[in-house]
Amino acid sequence: MNILRFTNPLGYNALSDSSLNNLLCDLKNETYYDIPKANVVEGKDNFKLELSVPGFTKEQIGIQFQDHLLTVKGSVDEKPNEEEKYLSREFGLKSFIRRFSIPKTVETELISASFSNGILTIVVPKMEEVKEKEPKDILIN
Repeated sequence: MNILRFTNPLGYNALSDSSLNNLLCDLKNETYYDIPKANVVEGKDNFKLELSVPGFTKEQIGIQFQDHLLTVKGSVDEKPNEEEKYLSREFGLKSFIRRFSIPKTVETELISASFSNGILTIVVPKMEEVKEKEPKDILIN
């Protein structure tokens, strides 16, 4: 069985909630990362990762693969506008990082990505020898 796993960049399951992450990092007065939601789909020939990254452009997103770890990063330099004063602010762009542990049974050279309507889709093809094949009848002699 092939398994594609994600890792939490903060290291704690409890901190995967972005509101708790924001609160803790605000208390420490440090820069923090947002964690985008992801769908992981296993098909017959590949794995497909879909990340929800609204507001980002494809130029702001980077994807790297090394040592069976796929890293997706989004960077944004949001500079405050001195002329505007927010009375309420419920959303904004924040940098993010998300890592996925990739099994050794994939074609790493054929990983591809596309970006449309705030959804980043990464396709990770399986190796030919690990693809599920249709059942074959064996004749008995």
